[in-house]
Amino acid sequence: YLGRMEYHRELAAKVEERQLNYFHNMATKIKKVWKGHYVRKNVYDYYAMKKYLGALEEKNKIVREKLREYEEEMRQREELEAEVKQLEKYDKYARSCHYMMSTQVKAGVFVKDSDQSSGFEEQIKAVFPKDLSKKKNKWHKTDKKLDDNSTYELPPLRRVQGPFKNPSVVYMQRHKSLKPTLKVQTDFNTEDVAKEKDIQEEWCKKSY
Repeated sequence: YLGRMEYHRELAAKVEERQLNYFHNMATKIKKVWKGHYVRKNVYDYYAMKKYLGALEEKNKIVREKLREYEEEMRQREELEAEVKQLEKYDKYARSCHYMMSTQVKAGVFVKDSDQSSGFEEQIKAVFPKDLSKKKNKWHKTDKKLDDNSTYELPPLRRVQGPFKNPSVVYMQRHKSLKPTLKVQTDFNTEDVAKEKDIQEEWCKKSY
């Protein structure tokens, strides 16, 4: 009898535990469904989010287009700078080859046929030689014809750099009167001389 009672008690406890677990699981599912429905209806606006994502996509397209235009502009600028540097290098090389140009007597190095002129020689003529006689002097004008007895205008002297005093101050220092200090005016052996003088006076005053 007691064994059957204990068995029925444990069986009832197990059944109650299983029922509670089942009810808890069903309540969790009901709360999950209700919470999702409430959030979608009152908290999270699907259409507003869809509109926001569409606007964000359009903005990203505009930004990508601007970045593409900027990249193209920078690429063209780099190509132009490279082309300018190449032309400068080519002109510098043409300027250094001026001594190989054709003369009235003999064809130059860059001419393949004596009857035809070279395009590179035309480039050399365009960049060299420079007329160095037109170089302007900074201190006098070259357009005036100066006679042999005329004098050139000399450039102004540059100011001497350094921590130097004003010449007037230096002059006053050199010609000011001598004012020696008390230490300079006093003899170094003044104390010894005074003692020696006192000893001599005492010796003279002694009466024998």
